[in-house]
Formats: sequence, C-alpha cells, structure tokens
Amino acid sequence: MRSKRLVLLTLVFCLLLSGTALAQTHITFWHAMSGELGNAIDYLTAEFNAQNPDIVVESIYQGRYGDLNTKLVASLSAKTTPTIAQVYENWTDSFFRHGVIAPLANYMDLTEAEFNDYIEVFRGMNTWDGELYTIPYNKSNWVMFYNADLIPNPPKTLDEFLQVSKEITEKTGGATRGFGMRPTLELFHAFLYINGGDFLDEDLNVTFNSPEGVKALETMIGMLDDGSALLIDGYENEAFGDSMIAMYIGSSAGMPHVENSVGDKFQFSTAPIPAGVRPGAPFMGTNIALFDSATEEEKYAAGKFVKFLTNTENTVYFAIKTGYLPVTYSGLNSAEYKQFLADNPHKAAVANLDAFGYGYWQPTIAAWEEARGVIGQAVERVFLGEPIDIVLDEAQMLVEEAIEDMLSQRY
Repeated sequence: MRSKRLVLLTLVFCLLLSGTALAQTHITFWHAMSGELGNAIDYLTAEFNAQNPDIVVESIYQGRYGDLNTKLVASLSAKTTPTIAQVYENWTDSFFRHGVIAPLANYMDLTEAEFNDYIEVFRGMNTWDGELYTIPYNKSNWVMFYNADLIPNPPKTLDEFLQVSKEITEKTGGATRGFGMRPTLELFHAFLYINGGDFLDEDLNVTFNSPEGVKALETMIGMLDDGSALLIDGYENEAFGDSMIAMYIGSSAGMPHVENSVGDKFQFSTAPIPAGVRPGAPFMGTNIALFDSATEEEKYAAGKFVKFLTNTENTVYFAIKTGYLPVTYSGLNSAEYKQFLADNPHKAAVANLDAFGYGYWQPTIAAWEEARGVIGQAVERVFLGEPIDIVLDEAQMLVEEAIEDMLSQRY
C-alpha cells in the first residue's frame, strides 16, 4: 500500500513539474550583435531567465544589420517572425505601415516616471502615432575626436574649427592635416544641420537642396581644396592613430577602434561637434520592436524582458561593456556611469548632457533606405568634382520619387 502511495505521489509530482514546464512562456529575440556586444546580450538574457523561471528568452544572433533586416522581411512572409528584434527607425516605419508590430511600451507596465526616464530624444526616435512603439537599446551619438597633444582646447564653433584645422596643417607642414573626412551621408548631415538645414521637413518635403545644403558641401570641399582637411581612404580612426589628421567627426560607438589605433602614441579626447548657426548632436543606433504575431502572453513576457534590459542597472552595464549610451536619464546620472566617465575622461563628450537637448536623427520613414543611398551617392559625386547644384537637383528628384512611391502604397 505504501509503495502504491509513493508511486502515486511520484506521478503527481512529475505532472506538477511537467505543468510548470508547460507554463513557461518562450520568446525569441533576434539581434545583430556579435563579439563583446553579443556577449553582453547573452549575459543579460541569462540573468533574466534565471530571475524569471516562468519565461524563457532565446536571444539569436542573425548576422549583420543587413542580414537581420532581410531575415525579418522573409519571416513576415513565412509567418515565422520572432517575438522581438533589433530594428532601425526606417524599418520600424515600414513595419508600422504594414501593421505587423505592436506598441511595445504598452506591454511593459511602465509608470509615468519610468516612461519619462527614457531620454527624450530617444523617445522621439521611437514614437509612431503618438505611442512609444519601439524601445531604444543600443544608441550612440556623433562627436569630434581630437588629438589633445596638438589641440589642448577643442574648437567650439564652426569658425574656430575651420581656423584650427588650417593652423594645425600649417604648423606641421602638412604632415598632420587639421581634419579628416570621408564623403559620407552622415558627415554631410552634420555640416548641413549645424548650418541650419536638414534632409526633410515635417511634411516630408526635401530640404537638403537648399542654401544650407550647398554651404555644407562647399565647406567640406573647401577644406580639401585649401589643404586643411585630408580625404580618407578607409576609416578615419586609422589615419587619426597615425597622426595623419588631428580631428575627425565620428560615432561614439567607434571608441574602441580609436583607442586601439591611438594606443599610447598621444593623448586624445572627445568634444561636441562645433556649432554653426545652431548646435547639433546626431544620435543613431537601433531599438527593439515587438511583432504583433506574438500571443498576448508572449507580448507581456517580451515587455518584461525589455524593461529588464533597459532598467538603470542593465542599461549602464550594457553601456560600459559596449561603448553605447545608457538609454535612460537615471542611467546617465547613476554613480556607476559617472565614475566610469571620470575614469575615462576622453569619453566625456559622448555623454554630454547638453547634447541630448539639441539632438537630432535621420528621417524615420520607410523610404529612407532608398533615399539615404541617393543622398550618399550625391555626396560622393560632389567629392569627385561634379557641380553641387546639378547633383542636388537630381538627388532631390530621386528622393521625392521614393517618398511619393512610399506614400502611394496601400498598406
């Protein structure tokens, strides 16, 4: 009799364990982070799973961002979308227009204070139809890297920047040029914005073909013509580390590459991009989107996971481990992150609080992938000597066609 009771109790216990296992909610997180970045995501995922036995998160590396986007689009057709994924804003816009994502913030049980803790410029990059559809994750900004041995006091204005670039070139006999540049859309955007312009206005009208756009390109080409800037073939950090240039503007996410290139050759630091008629700090990076194909249970589990990833402790952990920014004010102002910046003063400008007040970002529309390619090619053509006015006219026409095509699609 006793043995039968023991068998019965064992069966009940096994059924309870089986029921517990079945009660677990499985979610998938597709991302494009490898190396140390991927290690940081894997660590946080493991921590979340350990703290939440009723949820199992599987974080899956899908290759580079282009690969991730291709797989996400394919998964929509195959109806195999992940629960959540890293996305750029223009991907979000396309997914939003097709009605395949859900407003992630609605599943995170955020208090008003927690909602407002996400840095305002990042909230702006993640808002569609008045709702916080996606949540910022790996965000970076563009800053000016400079050789502190050659430039003790970095220029704060565009005029000062142009003057210092000339002085460095003259002082070194051209061995070190004041500034290094590549013909990229991002650098054009930086000069365009501080000159008072932008790519598009709020009504999606093209605004880069303007006096501000012409001045931005003329400034860049002018620095090459007068020798104060060097046209870089490759990445700027390598030329910077070899003292071929004294300054360049680039992403804060590239900090580890700069540190490796410079080593102990000289002291370097970072400063905000010099201001023109207005200051400007371009912010970039991806966010996390929630796909509407998930069940309600999976959506709330995903919301809990993303809230965990971006809480104060973990956004600081991720920032310190990867070089990206904390995505919350509490993270930026935490004692741990402040100590990290104090221990690494060359990174101070990366988390310049003033910059968050005048931050900006590239257009978030679905047509931006095509439009940015058009504008990027236009910048390259100008650097090859083609007339600025003709190039910008053609680029405007092509961008307008891309936007019109986007707006005419039925979703």
